[in-house]
Amino acid sequence: MSSAQRRKTVLIFSLAFALLAALGAIIIPTSISDAEVPPQYYVLCLSIIGCVLLVLGGYVWDRSMMQRLREMTHHTTPHVAPADHDEIHDEVIGLARKIERMAQSLQKLEASYRAVVEDQSDLICRYSPDGKLTFVNGAYARFLGRKRLELIGQPCLLLTAGLIKLHSGPLPEAAVFEHTSMDLNHTAVLHSWTHRAIKDSEGRIIEYQAVGHDVTTRKEAELALVAAKEAAESADRAKSEFLAIVSHEIRTPINGVIGFAKLLRDSTLTAEQRSFVDMITSSGQTLETLISDILDLSKIEAGKIEIEHAPFSLRDCMDEISALFGPRAREVGLTITTSISPGVPVLVNSDHGRLRQILSNLVGNAIKFTEKGGITISVAAAPEEVLKGGFNRAVRLQFSVHDTGIGIPPDKINQLFRPFSQVDTSAKRRRGGTGLGLIIAKRLCERMGGAISVESRVGEGSVFYFSILADYEIGHSSPPFSVGDARKASATT
Repeated sequence: MSSAQRRKTVLIFSLAFALLAALGAIIIPTSISDAEVPPQYYVLCLSIIGCVLLVLGGYVWDRSMMQRLREMTHHTTPHVAPADHDEIHDEVIGLARKIERMAQSLQKLEASYRAVVEDQSDLICRYSPDGKLTFVNGAYARFLGRKRLELIGQPCLLLTAGLIKLHSGPLPEAAVFEHTSMDLNHTAVLHSWTHRAIKDSEGRIIEYQAVGHDVTTRKEAELALVAAKEAAESADRAKSEFLAIVSHEIRTPINGVIGFAKLLRDSTLTAEQRSFVDMITSSGQTLETLISDILDLSKIEAGKIEIEHAPFSLRDCMDEISALFGPRAREVGLTITTSISPGVPVLVNSDHGRLRQILSNLVGNAIKFTEKGGITISVAAAPEEVLKGGFNRAVRLQFSVHDTGIGIPPDKINQLFRPFSQVDTSAKRRRGGTGLGLIIAKRLCERMGGAISVESRVGEGSVFYFSILADYEIGHSSPPFSVGDARKASATT
């Protein structure tokens, strides 16, 4: 017997002896005296006897439990010494108390879980594989206008709505449904249902859980956004079509004005009259350029511009730009220099006309805002992946147009690629322009698979970078120059 058990036995027998002594102290004086015994003595004696019996009964029950634990431990762990039986008993009692505390914690956790579920505005329910409800939260019951106890055992809402079918095979373990139901006010409510299976530790499905989230407001907002987007696109298309029609119709009389002004200039005129005719011609050409830019921009915005894909020579394209702007540059004392890197293919497949339009806009602006120095046009190539079929290889052509002009203030750079935006907006600005050239160049670069950017410092000049995506035929397009030839070509004016 362990020391703890011995102490327990001594305490129990001491308590029993004390109770018996108290009983004797009450009974003996009463039996000696001849006085009549009051009834309270009998009640007190019976109470003490009952306490003695309870103490002895508890002791006997504890001993019998100990004997059973010894027998169990003897059969399961015969190597355990008898002196350790009491320690095992204490461990079993401690384990039982831990289990009791865990059960209490689980009860608290379940209460918290139920509180969280009840506070949800979503419809939450659980149902057995036969479609009968086993649990519903308050939101589910309120939506149907019934009590929760009435709904238990009834078919699930997903089953009555036809979203799940019991006889067409096993229910899906995870699925998402959308269903419109009528609430108590006969208002259509769209719920997004999330359905999943709940399994036991062995992986067997014991029931299903479904959560319905009200997405009515979100769907209405999405539909309103789609309608607004379609209306905006329709208005934008109408605007682009209107600009295209108007630009096309105005171009005819403008061409007549310019043509007759040229005829009038060839006739006999005074010096003053000739200056007037020159002003008419210059204004007509400016208006024609504006109309052409508006027409191009409207086509780009409407998505009606076509990007060709045909072979052409980059050297010829650069020479055309140099020849086009060379006389104008020489008039104001500027030089135009072209440079082609050695790795650029001779022939590339892209849109020659649109590339020339981008370069024309950038070079024209460079001449307009440069008073001394010159403009340098450069192109380099960065080969990319081989296209499908293995005969052509993609290449990204990287262009730069560098000038030594007045530069662009930092606060004006973000306005460059906006329609009708100009750096010099003063009433006395000396440089003309419609403010559409750069936005057209930007849109064309994007349609041709590239982008455009600018670096500039006031008083030092600007550099416009842009790229387009092209391709060339492998084995039939070699670099145009050696390194030495490229250096000679960079000095061409």
